[in-house]
Amino acid sequence: MTAGQPDTGLGQIGEAIERDGVYLAFVPQPALLETCWYTIGLTDHRHPELILFGLPPDISRPVLHTVAEEVIEGRRTCVAGQYADDVLEGHPVTFVAVTEPDRYLPVATRFYAGTGTAVEALQIVWPDRYHRWPWQPGTHVDDMPVLGQNLSSPEETATA
Repeated sequence: MTAGQPDTGLGQIGEAIERDGVYLAFVPQPALLETCWYTIGLTDHRHPELILFGLPPDISRPVLHTVAEEVIEGRRTCVAGQYADDVLEGHPVTFVAVTEPDRYLPVATRFYAGTGTAVEALQIVWPDRYHRWPWQPGTHVDDMPVLGQNLSSPEETATA
């Protein structure tokens, strides 16, 4: 069930979710790595919303739409600590549980307010071109916000 709200903006989000399955919210920032897009609508499918930082719209939007569509169709489930090499062309990604989704996905929180459903979120984190993650020394993406704690490294996941 999609949340219905009297607020015109929230109503438009509901209409977009009904039409497209998901709505993408944009949060501009002065620094590219701090700019983000996030989904609203995956909560309806008992799946965490997704947030992606630091990529231009022509990459962010298709990535989020594709992953959201796969989630909605039951072809993908994203979980914290999971690594994937089929989300962002040329880069592996990891999913990090967002520790304060209300703070970082405020429109999603407002949209689902009153439904009794808490919004959960996963951040899609990507490494720099040398495959160094934002939390690793020498990375070129150390300005990218990471909204939770990374659970493992790709090497640990591969050997588990």
